[in-house]
Amino acid sequence: MRPFKLFCLVLLSLWISACSHRSTFTEESRTTGFDSREITTLYIYSLLDVRRDFTGEAFLKVFQHTLDARLSSRGMRTEWLWFEDSPVGQNFSAIEKSDKDGNGKLIPVSLMLLLNQNKEKSAEATHRLVVFPKTVGLTGIHQAEEEYYASLTWTLSRAAETQPVLKGTSQFYSRPHRASSDLQDDVDSLVDDFIQALYPNEIQPGSNP
Repeated sequence: MRPFKLFCLVLLSLWISACSHRSTFTEESRTTGFDSREITTLYIYSLLDVRRDFTGEAFLKVFQHTLDARLSSRGMRTEWLWFEDSPVGQNFSAIEKSDKDGNGKLIPVSLMLLLNQNKEKSAEATHRLVVFPKTVGLTGIHQAEEEYYASLTWTLSRAAETQPVLKGTSQFYSRPHRASSDLQDDVDSLVDDFIQALYPNEIQPGSNP
């Protein structure tokens, strides 16, 4: 029976490991010759607050803190603009914000970037990163627990250009009312997958910078 018990323990360990990884990142495009070491100041445009009704307020704070920590540990300075803090977001219609299906929101991302150009220049940003919630909704099997899924796009561009140097999509799962430690684990998975794509030649020490 011992070999059988050992086999079961291995399967259980693999299952737990798979369940604990809450995010997968798929790289869609990368400019030949792009080197992440060229980034000194990154202007981050986060539109995740548009979906705070799914993510919960705590997620937004943990996301910013975690991404900042990963980037600053690599010598990068960041500036942030959340959609609802932008002039465009402040005038976004209440009807559009109240859409609950997780799809079909027409978010004026280009206008948000255009109206912030002067602040980008003042910050001497070398690059910009747009994090956009392409699709968000409740998962069918966990709907009673209010577990949500999100398809998030990451678009990194040089400040003087419009074409991305790196673009990809994260498939992410979490719950809006998780315990602090569980929420941090979820966000670590999400952010570290992107960091690994940004620094593909870096040996990843785990979930901490």
